[in-house]
Amino acid sequence: MPIRGILYSFNGGELSRRMEGRVDLDGVYDRGAAEMFNWVSTVEGPALKRSGTRHIRAAAASSTWLSSFVFNVTQAYVLEWFEEAVRFFTNGAQIESSPGVPYEVAVPYAAAEAPAISSVQSFDRLYLAHENHAPASLTRTAASTFAHETLELKNGPFEDYNSNKARTITLSGTLTVGGSATATASTGIFDTGMVGSPIIIEADDFSDVKAWEPGYDGITVGTKRRSDGKVYQCTAVGSDSRTGTVQPTHTSGAEWDGTDLGQDINANNAGGVKWEYLYDRFGIGTITAVGSSTSATIEVTRRFPDSLTGAASHKWALGAFSDYAGWPKLVCIAFGRMIFFKGVEIYGSVVGDYGGGQVNFAPLTDSGLFAADMAFRRRLELPDPPLWVRADKEALVIGTARGEYLITAINTTEPVSGDNLQALPQSSYGSAAVRPIQVGTASLFVQRGARKIREAEYTYQRERFVGLNITVWARHITRSGIRQLAFQQEPEEMLWAVREDGVLAAHPHSPEQQVKGFSRCALGAGAVISSVAIPSDDGAKDDLWLLAELDGARHVLKLADWWEEIDARDHADENALEAARSAAIKDAFFVDYGVSYDGTPKAEFNDGLDHLVGREVWILADGGVVPPQVVQASEPRITLPYEAGKVHIGIGYYARFTPMRPEVRGAPTQQGLRKRVVRALFRLIDAAALIVRDPASGRDERLIDRPGSSKMNEAVPLFNGDTENKAVGGGYDRNGQFTLISDAPLPAMVTAILPSMEVEQ
Repeated sequence: MPIRGILYSFNGGELSRRMEGRVDLDGVYDRGAAEMFNWVSTVEGPALKRSGTRHIRAAAASSTWLSSFVFNVTQAYVLEWFEEAVRFFTNGAQIESSPGVPYEVAVPYAAAEAPAISSVQSFDRLYLAHENHAPASLTRTAASTFAHETLELKNGPFEDYNSNKARTITLSGTLTVGGSATATASTGIFDTGMVGSPIIIEADDFSDVKAWEPGYDGITVGTKRRSDGKVYQCTAVGSDSRTGTVQPTHTSGAEWDGTDLGQDINANNAGGVKWEYLYDRFGIGTITAVGSSTSATIEVTRRFPDSLTGAASHKWALGAFSDYAGWPKLVCIAFGRMIFFKGVEIYGSVVGDYGGGQVNFAPLTDSGLFAADMAFRRRLELPDPPLWVRADKEALVIGTARGEYLITAINTTEPVSGDNLQALPQSSYGSAAVRPIQVGTASLFVQRGARKIREAEYTYQRERFVGLNITVWARHITRSGIRQLAFQQEPEEMLWAVREDGVLAAHPHSPEQQVKGFSRCALGAGAVISSVAIPSDDGAKDDLWLLAELDGARHVLKLADWWEEIDARDHADENALEAARSAAIKDAFFVDYGVSYDGTPKAEFNDGLDHLVGREVWILADGGVVPPQVVQASEPRITLPYEAGKVHIGIGYYARFTPMRPEVRGAPTQQGLRKRVVRALFRLIDAAALIVRDPASGRDERLIDRPGSSKMNEAVPLFNGDTENKAVGGGYDRNGQFTLISDAPLPAMVTAILPSMEVEQ
């Protein structure tokens, strides 16, 4: 008597071959598949045939990467990066500068550098960092225009101050803001790669300027005095030319130090002198030219002390960012600061002082003092430089080649600053140089080796971020390596990983259901290079965009909307239900690189087929499947056997699903015994054109029979419910498996399979 079983969930996904003997794992083996190709697991359990891909536009020949710019949930953009330029897509189409001409913005990045660009968005500005280029921003200037500009890094950042007293600098020329000065060094310190970078020079002392004191007379216009670490010059005097009692501390303009009215406590005239702020202990400039290793021209951006023209100073520091010193690799926004990473060093801007294309890296106050809210630079105690960074509440999570770390305050009651910062080890998995993504409250990152995806989330029990390997049951799924992650949150919660071989790994990511399933999704032809998800035009769902290569040319594609089943409970009667299904099947999009027509019925189509020349295409016309045709190069067109008003044309793809070797619970194990599946019942939702293949005999059985009364130029009827208990083929082997195949541009969803199996004892 045949043994009957049930496969009730497929969200275990395609399992590694190492799992073929793990029949003991409830919720894994019994929900897994030996193959899930162009099917995806769903959170609830069914297996769903993946949607097709729409052809949006031919990409630039050198395109290498897609990224996102999300201004808000209804205004989102896909950025296509190629050789020293970027293009933009929104509302399902490419932005054009004129009809047929893509709108482009010039950028300094080579096509090969684009995947390594670090970015963080703040309102309408996307900040960019790459170790080969100066930090920059890409700004949305209007709904369809953008501008790229190099960031103006004001007042720094700087390397460590020189500690060798024999290496000094003197200045000559104009030391006021906007002036040009010449810096002369006692030994070679300058390089042409420093042009454009800042320099800070501090006076050794103010011995050439007398101190300000109250109640001193004899002050004349032009007199200089120092006070509170700053130098002031008299611009006006009171009746007695006597200093007042209010010490000058201002950092700009001119102020009186007394009222010049009445008498002081010693019965002397109160006095009053007007003091104009000149400078303090240090000045800052930008190196504009390098004449030699000991001479450079400086444009003054913060006035230098006059004493530097006569007294050499060893208190100086060169810029930390330049072609000579190197550029930062990563950028983020945290702690109210713009944060950069270069090597194992972290650089924080002045709190709240960034935006509008400028970032303030002033390390000292106007009085020449360090303060908690000023810019900082710290060398982190890390074995390797960070490869990625992500802000998380009041901390930063970073990944290096040998571990993951949390950057946070030492004293959590005080803000993070240069003196209140630490890097705490979280895990030692090590990371690949793949940008992580945030899904809900967790961070998903790729482990060193680019073959494992880990889900990191803070746990209060361990007081650290814990990264769980979500590919543990399907180690083969990412064997070729991962280059990019993307996540669709609506309507299907789907994580996508772009593999190095151009195949997509799909995972229905739902922590609540602990879904383990991965599947492989490959285009009907060509390979995926990059992928990114952005909100749809109305913000109700997320669209997955792809950069793909076909026959040596590159194209931008968009995953068609996920098939959503037609529920009988939403319709008044059977006629309304069938009408809804008939309308839905006309919109079914299950071809790749596909194009659509929606208009007056016709039989010939020749628009948008150039990229399909020489390819056999599948066709769905008004919901009816038309025999495949080859798009001829002489005249790219297809001709239908009947007129249709809604047509989808593209490269076909097959979807294959093979369950694991059967194991019926509650019965003696069937593993290793010769067996055959003689019949199987399939519980389906909105399915059509499915084949059951018996690998042992090679026999195919059409699972759903098209009604004889159904006309070929009408929509394919969608099957819902349990199929007949179909014969599967019946060849004996030790596997007892079968394969479910979709071989037409039509939808399919499988909720359960009930096989009947005979076993030879």
